[in-house]
Amino acid sequence: MAEFDVGNAVTVKMPRGVSKRGIPGISVLYSTWPEARFDGATGTVVEIDPRSTYGIPLYLVDFAGHTNRVAIPWQRQWFRGEWIVAQGDRTPRPVATEGELVAASGAAKTSSEEST
Repeated sequence: MAEFDVGNAVTVKMPRGVSKRGIPGISVLYSTWPEARFDGATGTVVEIDPRSTYGIPLYLVDFAGHTNRVAIPWQRQWFRGEWIVAQGDRTPRPVATEGELVAASGAAKTSSEEST
């Protein structure tokens, strides 16, 4: 997990997963959380709470003054460290060929192979 300081530019990157239909996106465990609305938004860390509830460090990210393609509902939000990445960290992620992010084996077929 990366450590961030006040003033660092970060991008929100919520945990990834697949829906029931096999479509990759935000994990269904987090899709209804308010933080999911900020996925892909860029902001600046303005405050750090190193020992918040349950001892999980939280970072207050301010989105004012940044041009974001996503519609953010409010200007500031607290995020866990694993939900944000440094803005300059644009390393391409490998495409999943096996594991949890791959569509189910029958998801690519739209009709049965046998004729009726």
